[in-house]
Amino acid sequence: MDSSSDNGRRIEAPIALIERLDRDGHVLQSTLVYRWPIKIGRSFEADMVLDDPHLAPLHAELDVSEQGLQLRVGETINGAMVGTQHVQSGQVMTLTTAQAWRVGNTRLRVRLASEPVTPELPLARHLVTTATTHHAPLWRHVLPLLLVSVLVMLFDQWLDNDPGTPVSSYLSASLITLAVTLGWTLFWALGNKLFQGRLDFKVHLRLTLLYGLVWTALEAALPLLAYVTGWTLLSRVSDVVSASVLCALVWAHLSQILPAHRNGLMAGVAALYMGGVGLHIWFNEQRAGQMFSELYATALPPPSWRLAGTQPVSALLNDAKGLKAKLDQQARDDATDDVADLAEDE
Repeated sequence: MDSSSDNGRRIEAPIALIERLDRDGHVLQSTLVYRWPIKIGRSFEADMVLDDPHLAPLHAELDVSEQGLQLRVGETINGAMVGTQHVQSGQVMTLTTAQAWRVGNTRLRVRLASEPVTPELPLARHLVTTATTHHAPLWRHVLPLLLVSVLVMLFDQWLDNDPGTPVSSYLSASLITLAVTLGWTLFWALGNKLFQGRLDFKVHLRLTLLYGLVWTALEAALPLLAYVTGWTLLSRVSDVVSASVLCALVWAHLSQILPAHRNGLMAGVAALYMGGVGLHIWFNEQRAGQMFSELYATALPPPSWRLAGTQPVSALLNDAKGLKAKLDQQARDDATDDVADLAEDE
């Protein structure tokens, strides 16, 4: 065993480290090991005492043999879990390097001093951004977004309202939007506090404002582009695109709360989005006989903005004639349904 000298005293060097892990694999507590075997349990006789009611007084023992690191389960009804394998009382299991295992409700992992240290991993981009945001002044990241959001919101209200609308209407709508934004942000910040131990209100507010601006820009740009280019599909899919921005915002919030599960959260949110879009299209087909709810483009900018070529009046009349058969069939179906409902009522 390695040792060093400090003023004539011999100090033993640790030969291993037992790490107690949380559910995300983060280290909660580390215990140095100076000699084998190591007993684990709730009793004071154990070398590593754990406050876990699902452990026996001397629940398990760790030792090193020619086969490697050995886990021996003592007299216990719960045993231990190594991967998906249940190790019962009296059984012995060989542990691999840096393998997590569980006794009771406690996850543990052993690191031997003889094992090489794994190389440093680069921080994910969102973690670097978060760390920078935590130490940056508030006004540099949040206040500009907040100011732009307020201006965009007031501009949208000005477009929607009639001339001569009192200022109080703008003020009340602005306060309602601000309250909704702050409430949404506080909800996710409290989730961050619950899982990460810090509120991070500023980070979630920045995400809300940023994605809100993207949402507003797409809501305005897609109908405008549909008019300019003549591609009406751009306007019809605006609701679907807006829903994708909302789902991306939810994923961004969840990634701040559970950064270790970003890929799984992405898959889950994407599955919910695809399922929602599918139901939306199915309901539209059942109700209106078309994929999207929008019947015509809603944006009417100045005619000089339109780049697509114009169509003669005859083209509109031909399209209207093509709709006649479809509308007649829908009217007959509605009449049949009404007759069936009357028959059921009688």
